[in-house]
Amino acid sequence: MAALIALLDDRNRRALHRERVFRDHSEVLDTFSDQDLIARYRFDRNCIFEIIDKVRGDVTLPTNRGGHVIPPRIQVLVTLRYLAKGDFLSEVADIHGISRSSASRIIPRVCRSIIKNFPIRYPTDPQAITNMKTKFYRIANFPNVIGCIDGVLIGIQTPYQDEASYVCRKGFHALNVQAIADAEMKGSDRAAGDFGVITTLIG
Repeated sequence: MAALIALLDDRNRRALHRERVFRDHSEVLDTFSDQDLIARYRFDRNCIFEIIDKVRGDVTLPTNRGGHVIPPRIQVLVTLRYLAKGDFLSEVADIHGISRSSASRIIPRVCRSIIKNFPIRYPTDPQAITNMKTKFYRIANFPNVIGCIDGVLIGIQTPYQDEASYVCRKGFHALNVQAIADAEMKGSDRAAGDFGVITTLIG
C-alpha cells in the first residue's frame, strides 16, 4: 500500500512539473487577409509588422525558461486585440494561447513601448494648421476642421480598488478612451485633456 501511494505521489509531482507547451497562434498574420486583420486588430498586416519591429527591443525580456518565451508578435497581437475589441483579459489570452496573468503583464508593456516608439504630435505651426484644414476640406468640403474626435468604452473586469470610478454611464465597468485623428487618419495625443488612446489605457 505504501509503495502504491509513493508511486501515485511521484506521478502527481511529475504532472505538476510538466514542461510548459507554448501554443504559437501568431499564424493569423500569415493566414488572415488584411480585411480580417483590420476587423480583429484594427491594423493591416504591414502595420502590425511595423509595430512588432518597433517594440521588439522593449518587449523581448530575458527568461530562465529557455525557448518558452512569448514572442513579440504574440505580445503585439494580444495588445492590439485588447485595444480593438475591449475583450476580457481571459478571452484575449485564450485566443492567443497564453495565460491571463501573462496578458495582464504584456498589455501595459507593449503600450508603453508603442508610446515611446510612435510619438504623436499635433501641429501648432500656423502653416501646418492651414494645410490640415485644406486636407479636410478636400475630403468633405467642410471648412476649418483640423481633427476628428471619437471615443469608445472598453469593458473591463471589476477592479479591486476604486471600483465605483470605473462604472461608465451605461452601467458597466469600462475604460473611457478618446482620440483625435487628422486628415490622413493618423492619431493625435491632443484628446481628453492631453491623454492619447494608449496613454489613457495604461494610466
